[in-house]
Amino acid sequence: MFSTTTRTKNESTHNEMIEIYLFINPIDSSCLQAEKEVLDFVEKSTGKIQIHFIPIHNLSTVTQYLSTNNLSKNDLKLRNAICSVTYDICLYYSAATMQGKKKGRNFLLELQHALIEQNESYSETLVLEAAKKAKLDIPMFLEDKELEFTKTSFEADQKVAREMNAFNAPSCVLFSDHHKDHGFLIEEGITVELLQALHNPNPLIVEARNQMISKKGIRSINKASLQVL
Repeated sequence: MFSTTTRTKNESTHNEMIEIYLFINPIDSSCLQAEKEVLDFVEKSTGKIQIHFIPIHNLSTVTQYLSTNNLSKNDLKLRNAICSVTYDICLYYSAATMQGKKKGRNFLLELQHALIEQNESYSETLVLEAAKKAKLDIPMFLEDKELEFTKTSFEADQKVAREMNAFNAPSCVLFSDHHKDHGFLIEEGITVELLQALHNPNPLIVEARNQMISKKGIRSINKASLQVL
């Protein structure tokens, strides 16, 4: 009797579905850390998880990047340069994901490692090095980057971000089978521990979870109002 109950519980945990949308600025160090936390959460989880890394690019994310890195918000040349590089990376990432989401994520992580952790200058050579490490088909990758469909895909991602009220980077939206009607929007402090707490189905920790949600400013998203799911 005991072993049967335990097996059913494990099967239930194994079959549950979690979906995570992580909205990022691809050149921001805090976003890279959030990506690592989400991937760590996925690795430590037993259920089925779908993850979407979605670069967002708008005036807010550019200003946020300038502020975080103590750069002048009034330097128009610098602002335009950041806009150009970020948009270019977003298109390259969209092109990479056409060869598979996992390859796209690997490409992004390789490029971010070079730009953020090794402080290398952005260039097409650096992009191609990241693409090779991610085992992309390079001619196809370069061709796809120039397609109108790639720009359309990028714009579709921006629409997803707007629908989920994810205007800052990083922002994370978590949906789970344990929360049928809503998801959680996290705008700061995205960690493995926080994701695990939000996902935990144990009714005994509901009050503690609610207090944590209130303290961290985590917002609820009504799934019924979304058109992207």
